[in-house]
Amino acid sequence: MSSSTQASREVSVEIVVQPPSMIGVNRRLVPPIVARTSDAQLIEDYLNNNKQVYATAMLTSTSGQDYTPVLNGTWNVNAQLVQTSSSGGGSSSRHGHNRWLYFIFSPVYIGRQGTYTFSVVISALSLADGTSLVVGGRTTRQITVANQHTRPERPGSSEREILRQLQAAGLYSP
Repeated sequence: MSSSTQASREVSVEIVVQPPSMIGVNRRLVPPIVARTSDAQLIEDYLNNNKQVYATAMLTSTSGQDYTPVLNGTWNVNAQLVQTSSSGGGSSSRHGHNRWLYFIFSPVYIGRQGTYTFSVVISALSLADGTSLVVGGRTTRQITVANQHTRPERPGSSEREILRQLQAAGLYSP
């Protein structure tokens, strides 16, 4: 059956907004972690209500120890569909809309100092039979959590554009 072959394939996941490189203990991550996928089959399953698509952010120390229990806030999120217009030169087949499933982890706070990475794992829950499968994942850059005040980090230009699109879609509020 085709669903079993779909269940075993891995989808491409991008971290399109990285966490800040440094933040204070129990301070809100700004910018937030944002992941996305453009996997056509997963988007169709989502749109047709065949699957609930969600992501979990797990916190890991540089030694590989799981520190997810020190996370506060939103570290398990449902997919949000966003369509963006493509523009520019090229053939007419390149014009139109791009569809993305976004996963926005906001607000998130880390309750312990240290150096960590986030692993974002995308899962799909089959609404027909109740099985949940990990379909993809990606790891962020390192983040250092200090027991001191740190200045908020300004996201890069491509990250700012993503956050602006998510804000315009009503999915993110700075």
